[in-house]
Amino acid sequence: MSGRKKDKKKVDAKEVELEQSEDRSNDSVEADNNDENPTMKNEVEELQAEVDGLQKINASLQEQMLRVQAEADNFRKRMQREKDDFARFAREGFVRDLLPVKDNLERALLHAGDDPASVVDGVKLTLEQFDSIFKTMGVECIECLGAPFDPAFHQAMTQVESDEHEPNCVVDELQRGYQLHGRLLRPAMVTVAKAKSDEKEGKG
Repeated sequence: MSGRKKDKKKVDAKEVELEQSEDRSNDSVEADNNDENPTMKNEVEELQAEVDGLQKINASLQEQMLRVQAEADNFRKRMQREKDDFARFAREGFVRDLLPVKDNLERALLHAGDDPASVVDGVKLTLEQFDSIFKTMGVECIECLGAPFDPAFHQAMTQVESDEHEPNCVVDELQRGYQLHGRLLRPAMVTVAKAKSDEKEGKG
């Protein structure tokens, strides 16, 4: 009996020791968990805060992009309107300058029956107005009478034999030519001199 009691006591003592060991192990695990949980929790919170920040930045960038696109679209439309207006009214100043010329022509016709001479004076005045307007716009008349024929500015309509002019010289102007700031608007229609043929000179 004494031996059994001793054995039982040893078993009980061993069980107690095992329980104490398990308790210590559990306490150690809990302590480790308590140490790790706050760290993980902080990391998760930091990551979440970073995600929230990136989402806000993304939303802000999308809003800015939409605003820039809207501004670019408005700018494009405004430029197109201005371009259309410029094309529509580009000749406004020129037309306004021509109105007094038209007025003078109408006045000349109105008084043509009463005083024919006034029509001539009115036409002269109108031509002077035209010349003045053309000068302010950079329009110049091509002077060609007596000048050598130049295909860049002259269009030969006919040729005439002449003793008074050098061959290939402009002797008559059928329609005046003009240039704008040095650029040809239309060539002058001219008559060009050529040398007399030997046959005619012999007959003479």
